Amino acid sequence: MPIDYANVDSPTTSEKWVAMDEITRKTLVSQALTDLNFSNVAEVVTAPDNGQLVLKLRVALSASERGLFLLDMEELLKQRVDMGITIWCEPVGDKSKLRQLRGVQIQAQQGEDE
Repeated sequence: MPIDYANVDSPTTSEKWVAMDEITRKTLVSQALTDLNFSNVAEVVTAPDNGQLVLKLRVALSASERGLFLLDMEELLKQRVDMGITIWCEPVGDKSKLRQLRGVQIQAQQGEDE
């Protein structure tokens, strides 16, 4: 990657994108996902005016598959919808039963530090 890329400002969302309400933006992105055959893989959770889209993945992808897939999807959405779009995945809790079992919660008793 050329070093010049480090000094370039990230694209911002267009005035048209900012002027839309969130429902319209979500509909627009959802339609683009359908047109690109991604609607079975991801759904739009939020579409704020700053372009920071939050998507919920509908299928399980390994970490190595997910990264490249999301970068490709983001590039296509930038071309089709708005250059200022950035994709983020909805955070998912830890599904490992073993890691959930080892968690310990400590509660302070009232009056100890008084």
